Amino acid sequence: MKNQHMVLYRFLFSISLLAFLPVAAFAQHADVHSYWAPRTWQLRADDITTIMGFLAQLSGNLAHADRPTPTVVNDAFVRGFQTENDVMTWEVNAPDEASYSVSLRYAGREEILAQSTLEVSSSGTTIREKVNVPNWDTRPLVQTHTLKRTLLLKTGINKISLRLVDFQGTQDERDALDNMKNARGKTAPFSLWSIELVRPEALVAMKARAKAMKADVQWMVDGKYGLFVHFSSGRSNGGEYQQRVDSFDVDAFVEKVVEIGASWVCFTCSHGAHFWPGPSKSIDQLKPGFTCQRDLIRELIDALGKHDIRLMLYYNPNSGMQELYGNTYGSGTEPDPTGYFNFLESHFREVSLRYGEDLATTAGYIDDCGWKLYQLDPPWEKFAKAIKAGNPNAPVGFSQNLFANLTPFSDFVVSDGAGREPEHYADFLFEEGGQLEGQTTAAWFYMDGWSGGARNGVWRGKPKFSAEKYIEIFKKADEANMPVTINLSSSAYITRDAPFFNPACIDIMKKVREAVKGN
Repeated sequence: MKNQHMVLYRFLFSISLLAFLPVAAFAQHADVHSYWAPRTWQLRADDITTIMGFLAQLSGNLAHADRPTPTVVNDAFVRGFQTENDVMTWEVNAPDEASYSVSLRYAGREEILAQSTLEVSSSGTTIREKVNVPNWDTRPLVQTHTLKRTLLLKTGINKISLRLVDFQGTQDERDALDNMKNARGKTAPFSLWSIELVRPEALVAMKARAKAMKADVQWMVDGKYGLFVHFSSGRSNGGEYQQRVDSFDVDAFVEKVVEIGASWVCFTCSHGAHFWPGPSKSIDQLKPGFTCQRDLIRELIDALGKHDIRLMLYYNPNSGMQELYGNTYGSGTEPDPTGYFNFLESHFREVSLRYGEDLATTAGYIDDCGWKLYQLDPPWEKFAKAIKAGNPNAPVGFSQNLFANLTPFSDFVVSDGAGREPEHYADFLFEEGGQLEGQTTAAWFYMDGWSGGARNGVWRGKPKFSAEKYIEIFKKADEANMPVTINLSSSAYITRDAPFFNPACIDIMKKVREAVKGN
């Protein structure tokens, strides 16, 4: 049954992988904006260098979605691997001659993966390895495959090529894949996301630094579960958001948190537009008018703290950022995202130092990291250090979603679980070399939706499961020492005038509290 579940799970993903755009949007790479064109990539000697697949020279049947503008989008996979003549070639500039470890991120159908071989070549060196067939039935669905051999690169310009061999399968299999359609496109038997290059000794040093910085999240394990609240700015204008912050009834909110038995609250900041529910010099310098005089974060810290409940913050680094930095978080056809990275680092550090150890973490859930932020090859370590500047034990969660761990500096698994029953990951995924190495297991999902609340007194969403099922879910997570953070959809205004959480959800969580924590 487990194997059947795994096959079904991957089958559904292979169908949905192209759900971002219709297949008609895929075009030869000659039609795309220059931002998506191949370029020379500078390798770093002491860090992982991430290069997206679409930045390779594509030959044969390979293509990515047509990009008439330089917008950073989720669907950046390269597809079209049909023959051995379908080749990707990246050009990199190495600071000096050295051996590099090569990791590839890809997804595909298991029956095709099982009969395929990766071939990576550079400067006369060729590495061949069988494509990895996942032996797990959970996320990640886009895996990381680190080649067993290293690749020797010379000083200066090098070309690195990737192709699949023994990939054709039978004609019947290829025809079946070509004929399978969903509502928005065709399945992809093999989809390449990115390549990562790092010197082995640099990776060892990075992992050691990351391990020394790891947060102790035993308090979350002991606390069992927390509450996720999307106090989203959505489409609010500045005046409306200020009004919502000013009218936020902290005492009424905390009463509900206590009632459901949450040990922490994950509170959204900068979700939608880049408004911030408190002071921030970093944001004011960049975008005046998007901060608040009332320090709602400090008030929540203090009010929740009276009940030994901790506050952690959610942050979306992409909210409103395209307005500031352009579609690629830079300018021109080959933008430099340095300014964007500097802002994020400055903001994280300011928030962490402002609240210190009173705040559980400045960024427990940093959204959109796997899909968008990753594409820019960000300085993960700098971000983690900034988040921990005022609280060394602040857990950092760079959201990976469908991907394997993004960086050694992510403390726990952060993946959008929607309203599904939380996944329980196999232990081997967290071991050295595993897809989730260096992280602690965790689950994030919603009961009645991420946001939406009530309209004219009628709640838009309803609990996905019965009270009995939620009790089973939370008990199972507790037995597995997996901290769970569940989102209850809230009204835009948090006041005593009307229920701001669905009463049906509150009733269920009270039963969960009694079953999991007692009275």
